[in-house]
Amino acid sequence: MNQEINQKLDRFLHEIRSRTLAFAIFRLKDEEVALDVLQETMMGFVKSAHRYEEEAWNNLFYKILTRRITDWQRKQTWRRKLRHILPFSHLAEAEEDSDNLYTDPDNTQSDIVHSQAGANELAKQFESVLNSLPARQQEAYLLRQWQGLSIQETADIMQCSVGNVKTHHFRAMKSLKAQLGEWIDES
Repeated sequence: MNQEINQKLDRFLHEIRSRTLAFAIFRLKDEEVALDVLQETMMGFVKSAHRYEEEAWNNLFYKILTRRITDWQRKQTWRRKLRHILPFSHLAEAEEDSDNLYTDPDNTQSDIVHSQAGANELAKQFESVLNSLPARQQEAYLLRQWQGLSIQETADIMQCSVGNVKTHHFRAMKSLKAQLGEWIDES
Protein backbone atom coordinates (compact mmCIF):
# COMPACT_ATOMS: atom_id res chain seq x y z
CA MET A 1 0.00 0.00 0.00
CA ASN A 2 1.19 3.48 -0.70
CA GLN A 3 1.71 6.33 1.73
CA GLU A 4 -1.54 8.11 0.83
CA ILE A 5 -3.68 5.03 1.49
CA ASN A 6 -1.91 4.47 4.82
CA GLN A 7 -2.65 8.04 5.88
CA LYS A 8 -6.32 7.68 4.90
CA LEU A 9 -6.57 4.40 6.81
CA ASP A 10 -4.96 5.94 9.89
CA ARG A 11 -7.34 8.88 9.78
CA PHE A 12 -10.37 6.62 9.26
CA LEU A 13 -9.43 4.28 12.12
CA HIS A 14 -8.78 7.21 14.44
CA GLU A 15 -12.19 8.72 13.62
CA ILE A 16 -14.17 5.49 14.01
CA ARG A 17 -12.43 4.04 17.07
CA SER A 18 -14.43 5.57 19.92
CA ARG A 19 -17.83 5.01 18.26
CA THR A 20 -17.10 1.40 17.46
CA LEU A 21 -15.55 0.75 20.87
CA ALA A 22 -18.75 1.94 22.56
CA PHE A 23 -20.75 -0.32 20.24
CA ALA A 24 -18.51 -3.32 21.00
CA ILE A 25 -18.54 -2.71 24.76
CA PHE A 26 -22.30 -2.63 24.82
CA ARG A 27 -22.63 -5.80 22.75
CA LEU A 28 -19.93 -7.74 24.63
CA LYS A 29 -20.43 -6.35 28.15
CA ASP A 30 -16.68 -6.35 28.76
CA GLU A 31 -14.34 -3.48 27.91
CA GLU A 32 -11.21 -5.61 27.69
CA VAL A 33 -12.85 -8.13 25.37
CA ALA A 34 -14.30 -5.26 23.32
CA LEU A 35 -10.82 -3.75 22.94
CA ASP A 36 -9.43 -7.10 21.79
CA VAL A 37 -12.26 -7.62 19.32
CA LEU A 38 -11.87 -4.05 18.05
CA GLN A 39 -8.13 -4.55 17.55
CA GLU A 40 -8.76 -7.77 15.60
CA THR A 41 -11.36 -5.93 13.56
CA MET A 42 -8.93 -3.13 12.75
CA MET A 43 -6.27 -5.58 11.65
CA GLY A 44 -8.74 -7.45 9.45
CA PHE A 45 -10.05 -4.18 8.06
CA VAL A 46 -6.57 -2.92 7.14
CA LYS A 47 -5.87 -6.16 5.26
CA SER A 48 -8.98 -5.82 3.11
CA ALA A 49 -9.63 -2.06 2.90
CA HIS A 50 -7.39 -1.55 -0.14
CA ARG A 51 -9.85 -3.58 -2.23
CA TYR A 52 -12.69 -1.14 -1.54
CA GLU A 53 -13.46 2.48 -2.27
CA GLU A 54 -13.03 4.79 0.69
CA GLU A 55 -16.79 5.47 0.75
CA ALA A 56 -17.42 1.79 1.56
CA TRP A 57 -14.99 1.61 4.48
CA ASN A 58 -17.55 2.45 7.17
CA ASN A 59 -19.87 -0.39 6.14
CA LEU A 60 -16.96 -2.78 5.69
CA PHE A 61 -15.63 -1.97 9.15
CA TYR A 62 -18.99 -2.56 10.83
CA LYS A 63 -19.50 -5.82 8.92
CA ILE A 64 -16.15 -7.10 10.17
CA LEU A 65 -16.85 -5.88 13.71
CA THR A 66 -20.31 -7.44 13.95
CA ARG A 67 -18.97 -10.76 12.63
CA ARG A 68 -16.18 -10.77 15.19
CA ILE A 69 -18.61 -9.94 17.99
CA THR A 70 -20.91 -12.76 16.88
CA ASP A 71 -17.96 -15.16 16.69
CA TRP A 72 -16.86 -14.24 20.21
CA GLN A 73 -20.40 -14.67 21.54
CA ARG A 74 -20.68 -18.09 19.90
CA LYS A 75 -17.39 -19.15 21.47
CA GLN A 76 -18.62 -17.98 24.88
CA THR A 77 -21.83 -19.98 24.48
CA TRP A 78 -19.82 -23.07 23.60
CA ARG A 79 -17.48 -22.54 26.57
CA ARG A 80 -20.44 -22.27 28.95
CA LYS A 81 -21.87 -25.52 27.58
CA LEU A 82 -18.47 -27.15 27.85
CA ARG A 83 -18.18 -26.02 31.46
CA HIS A 84 -21.34 -28.00 32.26
CA ILE A 85 -19.89 -31.07 30.59
CA LEU A 86 -16.54 -30.81 32.34
CA PRO A 87 -17.35 -29.46 35.81
CA PHE A 88 -13.95 -30.34 37.26
CA SER A 89 -11.98 -28.81 34.43
CA HIS A 90 -9.58 -25.88 34.94
CA LEU A 91 -11.39 -24.28 31.98
CA ALA A 92 -14.49 -23.82 34.13
CA GLU A 93 -12.48 -21.97 36.79
CA ALA A 94 -10.93 -19.61 34.24
CA GLU A 95 -14.31 -18.89 32.66
CA GLU A 96 -15.92 -17.95 35.99
CA ASP A 97 -13.62 -14.93 36.19
CA SER A 98 -14.75 -13.66 32.79
CA ASP A 99 -18.44 -13.99 33.70
CA ASN A 100 -18.21 -10.94 35.97
CA LEU A 101 -19.27 -8.55 33.24
CA TYR A 102 -19.55 -5.08 34.73
CA THR A 103 -18.68 -3.39 37.94
CA ASP A 104 -19.79 0.13 38.55
CA PRO A 105 -17.12 2.02 40.49
CA ASP A 106 -19.61 4.83 41.25
CA ASN A 107 -21.65 2.50 43.47
CA THR A 108 -19.04 2.78 46.23
CA GLN A 109 -19.30 6.56 46.44
CA SER A 110 -21.68 7.69 49.16
CA ASP A 111 -21.91 11.33 48.09
CA ILE A 112 -23.60 10.86 44.70
CA VAL A 113 -25.93 13.73 43.89
CA HIS A 114 -29.62 12.77 43.74
CA SER A 115 -29.98 13.63 40.05
CA GLN A 116 -26.87 11.65 39.18
CA ALA A 117 -28.26 8.67 41.08
CA GLY A 118 -31.47 8.97 39.07
CA ALA A 119 -29.49 9.15 35.85
CA ASN A 120 -27.46 6.08 36.86
CA GLU A 121 -30.66 4.19 37.66
CA LEU A 122 -32.17 5.16 34.32
CA ALA A 123 -28.97 4.07 32.54
CA LYS A 124 -29.09 0.70 34.28
CA GLN A 125 -32.76 0.31 33.44
CA PHE A 126 -32.10 1.23 29.81
CA GLU A 127 -29.22 -1.24 29.59
CA SER A 128 -31.35 -3.97 31.13
CA VAL A 129 -34.20 -3.37 28.68
CA LEU A 130 -31.80 -3.19 25.72
CA ASN A 131 -30.15 -6.43 26.85
CA SER A 132 -33.53 -8.14 26.92
CA LEU A 133 -34.06 -7.48 23.20
CA PRO A 134 -33.16 -10.14 20.63
CA ALA A 135 -29.66 -9.67 19.18
CA ARG A 136 -30.86 -8.47 15.76
CA GLN A 137 -33.08 -5.83 17.36
CA GLN A 138 -30.19 -4.69 19.55
CA GLU A 139 -27.94 -4.49 16.53
CA ALA A 140 -30.45 -2.51 14.46
CA TYR A 141 -31.11 -0.12 17.34
CA LEU A 142 -27.44 0.45 18.14
CA LEU A 143 -26.42 0.95 14.51
CA ARG A 144 -29.32 3.31 13.73
CA GLN A 145 -29.74 5.23 16.98
CA TRP A 146 -26.26 5.24 18.55
CA GLN A 147 -24.06 5.09 15.50
CA GLY A 148 -26.34 7.22 13.33
CA LEU A 149 -26.08 4.97 10.29
CA SER A 150 -28.64 5.08 7.51
CA ILE A 151 -31.10 2.27 6.96
CA GLN A 152 -29.16 1.14 3.88
CA GLU A 153 -25.82 1.18 5.70
CA THR A 154 -27.36 -0.79 8.55
CA ALA A 155 -28.84 -3.31 6.11
CA ASP A 156 -25.44 -3.74 4.45
CA ILE A 157 -23.72 -4.29 7.80
CA MET A 158 -26.39 -6.67 9.10
CA GLN A 159 -26.51 -8.43 5.72
CA CYS A 160 -30.27 -8.23 5.47
CA SER A 161 -32.86 -6.24 3.56
CA VAL A 162 -33.84 -2.66 4.31
CA GLY A 163 -37.27 -3.99 5.28
CA ASN A 164 -35.73 -6.30 7.87
CA VAL A 165 -33.75 -3.42 9.35
CA LYS A 166 -36.92 -1.35 9.59
CA THR A 167 -38.76 -4.24 11.26
CA HIS A 168 -35.97 -4.96 13.78
CA HIS A 169 -35.56 -1.27 14.54
CA PHE A 170 -39.32 -0.70 14.92
CA ARG A 171 -39.68 -3.66 17.29
CA ALA A 172 -36.70 -2.51 19.35
CA MET A 173 -38.10 1.01 19.61
CA LYS A 174 -41.56 -0.35 20.53
CA SER A 175 -40.11 -2.50 23.34
CA LEU A 176 -37.90 0.28 24.64
CA LYS A 177 -40.74 2.82 24.51
CA ALA A 178 -43.11 0.41 26.29
CA GLN A 179 -40.67 -0.14 29.14
CA LEU A 180 -38.95 3.24 29.37
CA GLY A 181 -41.65 5.59 28.10
CA GLU A 182 -40.67 9.18 27.48
CA TRP A 183 -36.95 8.56 27.92
CA ILE A 184 -36.65 6.98 24.47
CA ASP A 185 -35.71 9.33 21.66
CA GLU A 186 -37.47 8.25 18.48
CA SER A 187 -35.61 10.64 16.17
